[in-house]
Amino acid sequence: MTTRRTLLKSGAFALTGAIGAPFVISPARSQSFSLRMQGFLAAASPTHRAFEKFAADLKEKSGGKLLIQVLPAGGAVGATETINAIAAGILDGHYSSSSFFAARDPGFTVFGDTGASYDTVDQRDRWYLEGGGEDIGRELYAQHGLVYVANIFWPSEQIPAKKAIRGVADLKGLKIRVPPGFVAEYFGKAGASVINLPGGEVFNALQSGVLDATDWASPGQNYEVGLYKAAKFSVDAAHSMPATELGFAKAKWEALPAELKQLILAETRAMSAALKVQIRKDDDEALAKMKGEGIEIVSWSKEEIGKLRAFTGEVQDALAAKGPIAKKVVESHRAFQKKIG
Repeated sequence: MTTRRTLLKSGAFALTGAIGAPFVISPARSQSFSLRMQGFLAAASPTHRAFEKFAADLKEKSGGKLLIQVLPAGGAVGATETINAIAAGILDGHYSSSSFFAARDPGFTVFGDTGASYDTVDQRDRWYLEGGGEDIGRELYAQHGLVYVANIFWPSEQIPAKKAIRGVADLKGLKIRVPPGFVAEYFGKAGASVINLPGGEVFNALQSGVLDATDWASPGQNYEVGLYKAAKFSVDAAHSMPATELGFAKAKWEALPAELKQLILAETRAMSAALKVQIRKDDDEALAKMKGEGIEIVSWSKEEIGKLRAFTGEVQDALAAKGPIAKKVVESHRAFQKKIG
C-alpha cells in the first residue's frame, strides 16, 4: 500500500485536510475523552509498540483532550472476544483483525484474510481505498454495533517449516498448525493435515515433530519468536494476507467531536505507514540473518500460487453463499482484481 494523501469521505466521518496536516482542536471544547482499547499482540511486539505511540501522539496532538489506554492481547479479554467486550462496555474499541471474529459472521472471515487471492500485499491494500474495501468494512462493523475507522498495514506471511514445501503437492499430508478459519479451510482442501494449536505450544510441537510447519506471521516476526530454531525452511507462498483495522464502539465514536474523529483517522493512517516501513525493515534484516544461518527461503512459482489461489476461490465462493456482506466482499475483490489485471 503506497502512502497516499487521500481525502476520505464516508458516512462515519470526513477528513477535510491532507493526512499529516496539523489539526486544530477547538479551545471552546474543554471536554476530554478517555477511551480503553485492546490490541491483538503482546506488549513487547513492534505492532503493539506502534499502537502505544499512536495513543501518545493522539494525546499530544489533541492537547490532552483524547486519552487512550491501550492494552496488549489478553489485557482485558482474549483476542476473539474484543467485540463482546466492546458491547459490554469493558472496552471502547480495539486494534484487531476481523479474522478473529470468523465464527460470528462469514463476512468477517472473507474480510479478515484474502488468502492467496493477490500476488502482493500492495495490490491487496489498494483495494481498501481504491476498490471500496474500507466502505465494506464500515458496513460489516456497523452490523455489530461498531465503527470501522481504517485498514492498518499487515504484511504477507511466510511459513516456517521443517522440510521444503515447494508447491501444492507438498501440502498433502503436511502437519501444519493453522488457526481456525479461512486459511485452515483452503489448506485442508489442498490436502494438508490442519492442526489447531495455541501459539505458546507451536515451538515445542515443531521441535518434537508434532508439526511439520506452522502458519504464523511475516519473516521478521517468525524470527523474533525463534521459530526458525526449529524450522530450517521459510516458505513464501503468498498464502495469507490478513487484514488489521481500528474500530470503536458506535456510541463512543459518535460522542467524539468531528476534529477528534479526523485526528484519529489521520493518526491511524500514520501508524499504518510507519508499520509498513518498520515491518519491512524487520523482514529484510531477518531474511539476511536467516540466509546466514542456513535457513532456505522457498519462494513458490506463479503456477503453484495459482493452484493455491484456486482453493482460495472455492472457499470464498462457499462463504459468499452464507451471507450478504461475505458475498459483497468476494465480489468486490474479484471486480478489483479484474480492474488491475
